[in-house]
Amino acid sequence: MITAEAALAFCLRARTRTYAAQQGRTAPLLGGSEQFEHAEGPWLYRDVYYQGNGIFPGIEVVHHDGRPVWSMTYFGDYSSMTEGQADGMLQPALLALAETARTHQHVEEDFGAFRYVSAGSGTPAELEGFEEIVVAGQRVYWLRYAGGFIG
Repeated sequence: MITAEAALAFCLRARTRTYAAQQGRTAPLLGGSEQFEHAEGPWLYRDVYYQGNGIFPGIEVVHHDGRPVWSMTYFGDYSSMTEGQADGMLQPALLALAETARTHQHVEEDFGAFRYVSAGSGTPAELEGFEEIVVAGQRVYWLRYAGGFIG
């Protein structure tokens, strides 16, 4: 039996092997989108998002044996900086905080030039929250997320 905890644990591993590590980019299934994928045995992770002018909505879906079992949607804004600047801060934060970022847990970490915050609530089965990056007291990036177990 698949649990919400197992599905979320796989999702967190997959994030560190896709966007955060800049690996796993695939041809997008939906026109105009960006897509990352990672597979391990019966598990498949797919992250599909759109972006324009620093605004980006997306969805992560975890499949087990070809069936969707966990999903999370997100919407964010990095319009006060370039995509490269946003990636340069967000990717190291997601790698360093791989087991807690964008989950039901609260995380704050100072990375010297910026501060990363992920303030989630709920459980692996049903979670919501936001993340932000702050530079010199100014919020330069934010993201809202919600998702959970659909297994």
